[in-house]
Amino acid sequence: MGAGDRTVVEHAVCNGVSSLLLIPKLSRSFALTIPKLPPDLQSTVGVAYLLCRAVDTIEDSRVAHPDQKASQLDDFLAAVDDDDIVQDVSRHFTAELSGQVSREELALIDNLPLLFGALNEFSPRQQAAVRTCLRKMASGMKSYVGRPNGLTDMGELDRYCYVVAGVVGEMLTELFCDHCSEIDSRKEALEKLAASYGQGLQMTNILKDIWDDKREGRCWLPKNLFCSMSLDLDDFESATRSPNFRPAMLQLATTALAHLDDAVEYTLLIPRRHTGIRLFCLLAVGMAYATLNRVVQVSQFSSDYRPKISRSTVRGVMLAAPMVCRSNFLTRWTMGSMARLCYANAVRAS
Repeated sequence: MGAGDRTVVEHAVCNGVSSLLLIPKLSRSFALTIPKLPPDLQSTVGVAYLLCRAVDTIEDSRVAHPDQKASQLDDFLAAVDDDDIVQDVSRHFTAELSGQVSREELALIDNLPLLFGALNEFSPRQQAAVRTCLRKMASGMKSYVGRPNGLTDMGELDRYCYVVAGVVGEMLTELFCDHCSEIDSRKEALEKLAASYGQGLQMTNILKDIWDDKREGRCWLPKNLFCSMSLDLDDFESATRSPNFRPAMLQLATTALAHLDDAVEYTLLIPRRHTGIRLFCLLAVGMAYATLNRVVQVSQFSSDYRPKISRSTVRGVMLAAPMVCRSNFLTRWTMGSMARLCYANAVRAS
């Protein structure tokens, strides 16, 4: 990351909290994409991301009892609507989550008062967008604490992906529309695709992180799909060794690809002259396609499964996207080519 990008990312939080130390360690992709946004959106999206990531930290913590997590999510919800208790809630979380989350995540929780202080400086429309997202996310997550052996079915997986990522797509849409009246004029069309955009990225992460999640005591795979292929997610180790595991994963990858198709159309609704916003969106989609392509080519889903894309692949996406995003034709052709490659590899692997 260059010096200019470091300055941009440091502005993604306020009052002396250095997101240079937080965002790259919490999300490599957001550290790369936020600096591509217009300057007035960089800090807004940076603060919004970190507040959403704080909710995610509570959900993903190693706190064993589901009731304790649900209580923490309730406390976060209360803080969203009451500035007077944010300091106390942050201290309480820091004490309870010490040793249960990473050092970077604990630093994020410790800095909640500064992040909410930054949120209070946003425009009324921006504040409403972020607070609505946080409320939907935290309240929705309460239904999914304590799920070590999978979700019930595809419908529940879809609802979970909406709660943790679809709402982020909706929030970003509102922030983009607030940024520019030209984008705001396309709000209705953008809103139809916004949740699907987020859900595609989330499903990709779920498929990429199945073993990392399992080691942390959670599983977001739909039980009925795997059960239909004679696989029991309660016995995860045996299930992943079965030849039937790959077809189930490929079916989920196909669903994720359909969401990413929507994400491409969402990106194309952003007027071409708003290159920074297009680039922010397109980079995430390109890296998701590359990740899914790794997933569908995996032959063994054993505990060392980690289909993350290489740094050279990330660099390739970062270099190509600025040229591609200025043209609707090139965007469709390039993203379509990545999708077709992924579909072809999935068919070949089945």
